[in-house]
Amino acid sequence: MRKVAILTDSSCDIDDITAKELGIYVLRMPIIIDGKEYIEDIDIKLDGIKAKMAEGKMAKTAQASLGSLIKMYNTLLEEYDEILHIPLSSGLSGMYQTALMQSKTYDHKIAVVDAKCACYPLTKLCLDAKKMIEEGKSAFEIRDIIERETSMMEAVIIPADLNYLKRGGRITPAAAALASLLKIVPILYLKDGVIDVFDKVRTMKKAISRGIEAIGDVEDPSQYYWMVIADGCEELVEKVKSDLKAITKQEIEFHYFGAVILSHTGPGVLAFGRIRKMHD
Repeated sequence: MRKVAILTDSSCDIDDITAKELGIYVLRMPIIIDGKEYIEDIDIKLDGIKAKMAEGKMAKTAQASLGSLIKMYNTLLEEYDEILHIPLSSGLSGMYQTALMQSKTYDHKIAVVDAKCACYPLTKLCLDAKKMIEEGKSAFEIRDIIERETSMMEAVIIPADLNYLKRGGRITPAAAALASLLKIVPILYLKDGVIDVFDKVRTMKKAISRGIEAIGDVEDPSQYYWMVIADGCEELVEKVKSDLKAITKQEIEFHYFGAVILSHTGPGVLAFGRIRKMHD
């Protein structure tokens, strides 16, 4: 059986210790704060990044450098026959295209997947892929299975701070100012690997209700993993978990956001959604 390494990136929201325990590899994306570049878990921990954001400093992300990507590929191929690389959705980062181009120089040893996923669902997908590897599937067979799926991941995102969305171009400065004045709560929706504005309501309670109504509309909830991902807002997390479980009759996982997504949405963000199971 060919040995296959599973590689993702730091948008998967796990640290290096957890990644090692799970048997997957993580390529860390740089976090840039006030013009200084950090590598999460190496130069700075998540708590340190959040502390700087709490001081009002803006964070942003960049792709992992081509040099770090090549180094990771070369290191893994010393031990493994193939690499299954599942980066952040191509709709949210250019990493997929960079990896795809670079993989072509490795003589059919690296399968790069556009799973159109982000955050902890990337980790869930990697773990399902690991089970398929144990069944004897190649990296390229698994890539094809994943990419045949449509709307694999869908999620509702409710940010607490509109300034981050404004800076990222999701909403205009005028719209951000008006929304803050009128106490409007924006609801974002991730589908097919792209985030867009889904709705705008007046209260958080209405935002959660509207989001659960949208995300829970599936024929067979048991075919998905369900989860809540957030930064703080514990009371809201418990409400969403309870409401989602009541609708889906499934277990609801909870995970904290990592630095990559937080740098775009800002602290205090609440998200919930589902990802299709690739393995029973």
